Amino acid sequence: MIIDFRVTVPYAEYGERSRHEGSTRRAGEGTSRGYSRVYRENLQGDWRSTVENMLASLDEAGIDRSVIQAEYGGSGDYHALNDAAAKIAHDHADRFPAAFMCLNPLVDEDMVKVLERGAKEQGFRGVNIQAWAVRVSSTDSRFWPVYAKCQELGLIVTVHSSISFNVDRVLDYSHVSHLDKIACDFPELKLVANHGGWPWVLEMIAVAWKHSNVYIELGGVSPKYFGTPGSGWEPLMQYGNSLLQNQVLFATDSMLPHRRCVDELRALPLKNEVRDKWLGDNASRLLGL
Repeated sequence: MIIDFRVTVPYAEYGERSRHEGSTRRAGEGTSRGYSRVYRENLQGDWRSTVENMLASLDEAGIDRSVIQAEYGGSGDYHALNDAAAKIAHDHADRFPAAFMCLNPLVDEDMVKVLERGAKEQGFRGVNIQAWAVRVSSTDSRFWPVYAKCQELGLIVTVHSSISFNVDRVLDYSHVSHLDKIACDFPELKLVANHGGWPWVLEMIAVAWKHSNVYIELGGVSPKYFGTPGSGWEPLMQYGNSLLQNQVLFATDSMLPHRRCVDELRALPLKNEVRDKWLGDNASRLLGL
């Protein structure tokens, strides 16, 4: 079974509800410019436009199941984004066995209560933390009660842990050392590092080796680079093919064509049993499928 651990909500599914007073789209222009420069034509992919197109792309790639995640980018109504993610998971339960919600630490709301409602009323299995998008770190004190509640409820937490392409905020917001701090205080919390931790891959390996509850997720990166000498991914290939083989998760993040990602990952010099773990066995175990 192939499981894409992170696909994001197509904008068409929540965009109109998310707009208010014309301000939210302007607020996101800086982010859009940065990511458009790096990903170029991939951001225009048909799989990103509607749920139907995404499902067709997943089918073409042979991906059996996916985790639909609400990723809050710092603008718009995050509640609308959560509602859309929950609806997609409900309408296509055979393809999306789990949905993860998002939170916004900058609004005047009790995040723990929002989290509890999402888990109990909408069935969310986890939460996606995009703290860098609002210029805070994942170790900001406002998140500590959230992590405590996630640990209590058995929810999974995914955290942006890699470079971001915004020129108006520092990289440290997303440094992998934050994961170490979280895992130290919440040793039973299921914690997933989005994007594999690049360019701090060696540090990412250290954190995952130290904490068996930390997983390395590979979304948003072309898998061919994992096996390219000089790319910085060498520690992942070394330890992910051995000591940490049970802690690596395949994902696309809806940023790259699904079939390309699957084909490139299959071509990596991994042990056959390790390749199966990366592609789906580890995710299946983590999600309890």
